[in-house]
Amino acid sequence: MKKLVLLLSVLFVMSCNDAKYAEDIVGEWECVSWIDVASSNDKCASNAYFSFNKDKTYTSKVSAQETKGTYKIADGILYSKPDGKLEIAVEINKLTTDTLSFTMSRSGNAEILTLVKK
Repeated sequence: MKKLVLLLSVLFVMSCNDAKYAEDIVGEWECVSWIDVASSNDKCASNAYFSFNKDKTYTSKVSAQETKGTYKIADGILYSKPDGKLEIAVEINKLTTDTLSFTMSRSGNAEILTLVKK
């Protein structure tokens, strides 16, 4: 019984975080840091932009590649599904009203992207 109560408590806390994240992510975001963990190189150069809407749609521009699609947040993971492509998942490190940071893997290398709200 103790394990069940603990599990339910953890799930409740996670769902509360997801609800808060769903509110905080709405808006326009721009890159301030994009660190390749293996090399410590910052790849930001102001070349990443995201816009998340209340209706769970998003648009993004990374370098010259523009994308639009849908998104969801579950268990601290941001899932995005670009139109006509497979779903992508990134681990949210921090999401407040003005800062979004997540860890992703491109080509097998961990990268940490930090965005600020415009």
